[in-house]
Amino acid sequence: MKYLTLAEILQPCIRQNWAVGAYDTCNLEITQAIVDASAADQAPAIIMIYPHHTPQAEWPTMLRIIEAEVERAHIPAALVLDHAKTLDQVDYALELGFSGVMIDASLEPLEQNIAITRRAVELAHACGASVEAELGHVGVGGDVISPDQQQANLTRPEDAKLFVNETGVDALAVSIGTLHGLYRGKPKLDFERIAQLRAACQIPLVLHGGSDTPDQDIRRAIETGIDKINIWTDVRIPYLRSIKEKLDGPIEKIDVPEVFAAARKAAFEVIRQKNRLLGSTGKAIHYA
Repeated sequence: MKYLTLAEILQPCIRQNWAVGAYDTCNLEITQAIVDASAADQAPAIIMIYPHHTPQAEWPTMLRIIEAEVERAHIPAALVLDHAKTLDQVDYALELGFSGVMIDASLEPLEQNIAITRRAVELAHACGASVEAELGHVGVGGDVISPDQQQANLTRPEDAKLFVNETGVDALAVSIGTLHGLYRGKPKLDFERIAQLRAACQIPLVLHGGSDTPDQDIRRAIETGIDKINIWTDVRIPYLRSIKEKLDGPIEKIDVPEVFAAARKAAFEVIRQKNRLLGSTGKAIHYA
């Protein structure tokens, strides 16, 4: 199976006012929803495995599922390890055939983040794969942090330029006010900072925390310079809500295939809406 690298799948959208959706999966039905939505929309897809959701011992099985579904639908896709915390995880993912890895050393001091990311880049490039890293830190919506810490977590354009030059990384996840998961209040994205980061960096820029962020903010972020949007919670919640609704009744009368078909459809519809929002619908033509 030949996947596009992360660099290859993102290259057509740089400074073009559209972005590629990056969707985490942890099972067959969500994988099918991602792939079927991509096929229906003729959109590229970045399919991600997140170690927190899928134990490392299960990666080979998930890869076989993803490969079968991508081949069935003939979609342009990249296979990416999301938020790897160690170089051992990166090394194993590359051995399995991932076409991209995201190394997250964002909580480390800048010098250490550079050193870890540089090593990940060396490993990945030797295998023909791409690397995304995070500079600044994108937190979690449920966390309570001070305004000073929030400001400290944002990505500094001068640091981004140094980081890219020193590491050779292929894509950069930046902290501009979004958070992973659900927000406690309304997010405040720093669009001026996105523009400054876009001017400082020639590589694709990535927005983590694409879920629960208002559509108008997502569009403005893309138009200002974001090229990849990571999405999980906005898919997870409708998927699980559908299952919960289908389980409301006598357990002996519940049809298992019907439960998961409905959940798959719920995820499929959300992903199609996201593809339209990101402007990736119809963009598969760029990868022919």
